[in-house]
Amino acid sequence: MSVRLVLSATLITTSAVADPAVAALSGQIQARLTITAGCEVSSAGSTVPSGSMGNLDFGDQGPTWTAPIGASVSSGSNALQVACNPSVTGFSVTIDGGTNGDGTTRRLSNGSRTIAYQLYLNAAGTERYSIGEQKTFAVHRDGQIPIPIFGAVVANTSALPAGVYSDTLRVTLDW
Repeated sequence: MSVRLVLSATLITTSAVADPAVAALSGQIQARLTITAGCEVSSAGSTVPSGSMGNLDFGDQGPTWTAPIGASVSSGSNALQVACNPSVTGFSVTIDGGTNGDGTTRRLSNGSRTIAYQLYLNAAGTERYSIGEQKTFAVHRDGQIPIPIFGAVVANTSALPAGVYSDTLRVTLDW
């Protein structure tokens, strides 16, 4: 009789361990998100990839022109805009002299010839983006702040060789 009890008890114990409903384990998972103070550049509602802030396209011209040629920076079909979280109250924009500039003048180049051009904060050309100068923008709680960048190629009355004249500018946003 004692053998049956031991055997019977062993079966009950084995049965209790094999039943997953009897075993339980609980714990915690920590979920978190850290949002850092920052800004995001966008155009047409889409985030602009790092390193690509748009184009300043002066179009196609003949060999001479008597008035400045204007253009504005766009990425796709819309101007650049900045949105920042509430901890950022302002940001600055700095534009260098470009890969073809001489430290005082920005220049488009075809590899052998150059054409001077200027950058402005407004279409009228009355507020310049001087080389390396910071321009400060206030951040509003709601909405996006446009980054206005307009360009003008100076008048040119001497015939220039045909070709593509280009430059690459480094734009830096600090907040």
